[in-house]
Amino acid sequence: MKIIMLTPYFYPHTGGTEKYVKDLSIQLVKNGHDVTVFATNVPRAKKAKKEEVIDGVKIKRLPAFDFLYYLPVAWSFKRKMLEGADIVHIHCPPHSFVRSVAGKIKSAVVTTFHCDITITGQFFGIPIPSFITHGFESLMDWYARLWLPKADEIISTSESYASTSPVIHNMRRNIIPIGVYHDKLDESIRKQGIDPIKDKKKQILFLGRLAANKGVNFLVAAMPKILAAHPDAKLVICGEGEEKPSIVSQIKKLGLESSITFYGTVNMDTLASLYSTSSVFVLPSINRLEAFGIVQLEAMACHTPVVAADIPGVNSVMDIGKSGLLVPKQKPDAIADAVIKIIGNPELIASMGKRGRELVETKYDWPIISKEVEAVYRKAIAKKKGLPAGR
Repeated sequence: MKIIMLTPYFYPHTGGTEKYVKDLSIQLVKNGHDVTVFATNVPRAKKAKKEEVIDGVKIKRLPAFDFLYYLPVAWSFKRKMLEGADIVHIHCPPHSFVRSVAGKIKSAVVTTFHCDITITGQFFGIPIPSFITHGFESLMDWYARLWLPKADEIISTSESYASTSPVIHNMRRNIIPIGVYHDKLDESIRKQGIDPIKDKKKQILFLGRLAANKGVNFLVAAMPKILAAHPDAKLVICGEGEEKPSIVSQIKKLGLESSITFYGTVNMDTLASLYSTSSVFVLPSINRLEAFGIVQLEAMACHTPVVAADIPGVNSVMDIGKSGLLVPKQKPDAIADAVIKIIGNPELIASMGKRGRELVETKYDWPIISKEVEAVYRKAIAKKKGLPAGR
């Protein structure tokens, strides 16, 4: 098949959607398909080439600007760029590509609905009034409900997220999770001589954008209680973002400077090392901008238990109680209790790590998941041609 991916942002811009599109595209090329990614060349990606090929995937970046934060406008996009494609796979939000394409081209259109548009209650540490956030979210939900049904098929990464979404809860959808290339992590681990089962430290890991929706401040707030039980425990925070100054200020106020280390943006080897030597990975996200949490898969691939907030999507990834623990969102004491339960119990770390790795190999492996995506593509093409499903 000739497949075109339309995504608002793409590598080297970082995020869950960007990683999903890149990894899925690479696997589809491995499966024998012709894949081209069209993305915007927003300011954060200006160092990237206008056109390049990555692992067989053709990348074309369109001139664009951010009309609002995370709402890119690509003025040079034209539907004729999509001619000849069997499948146009759109990744949203935002939903501008869906509006421009769905129902308006000859190709079958598949949309992956990655998350609802949610405005977190603060930005750069400054509170945002609820009437502003709720009003904007309602407008965006209406806009999405207007255009998404025009796609031939919709993919959501979990039923728990889809069924609670104000946008797609009543729409027909295909549930296909996200995958991870565990072999790349394995290769890095072997190269560094790390044993992800035996080399665990009393180390707690967070990796992600330092944005308000990630809830890192609640993890930091849990540290005094964790340190009371395990004074030698260390927290490693990887990532950059607008909330970093606020988090640094919080750490200083709590006197935690000696127990918390910032790594910034890390490469594959450092990432693999940190995952493999940590006793627990924590994902304390607080709202629907976090719809899955690929970082959970990476941690589980490295035999590391996960503590995650009990929010839709995120709560569907682990085998609850067997590969990790769920905690109520925005509850530092609950985070602390879960971390304490795991970090002081080598047997539990080992058993949870083993179960997490099993899940990655059997459920979240890209070669497996790509076949499920291909089945949706075939269904979309049949629908477009007016053929019975499965033809």
